[in-house]
Amino acid sequence: MVRRHVAAALTGLLIAGGIGVLAGAFEPDEFWLRAVVFASCTVGPAYGVGWLVFLAGVTGEDPPAHVEETIEHQWLQQSTSAAFLDLVIVAGFGAFALAVTDLDLPASSVLMWLLLFGFADVAVRLTVLRRRAA
Repeated sequence: MVRRHVAAALTGLLIAGGIGVLAGAFEPDEFWLRAVVFASCTVGPAYGVGWLVFLAGVTGEDPPAHVEETIEHQWLQQSTSAAFLDLVIVAGFGAFALAVTDLDLPASSVLMWLLLFGFADVAVRLTVLRRRAA
């Protein structure tokens, strides 16, 4: 099993390095900067490809018959539901603040920050639920 994890990690590093080199090749003046930035930004998804190739079909035990009955699924449901409510509240407060202060922000920036807030909120809530159950 350790060999499979190492193979997945190496595959991810190779894919990310290849993407970095490819991105750096299009701008020779800033080759290393672009190569490192692109490689570090794609190492997570590239490791996911390695995981799919080497680890996805391998399980240590029998999978549950009904996934929706597992505690992990319940934790995910609770954390995403609460995070959605938080996201609606933050978006409402943000819309109010933008209307009152007359700030001019690009919509792409606002949407990006809302998306990052939602991801972080789900991650924190899921971690708290896991720690409480442990």
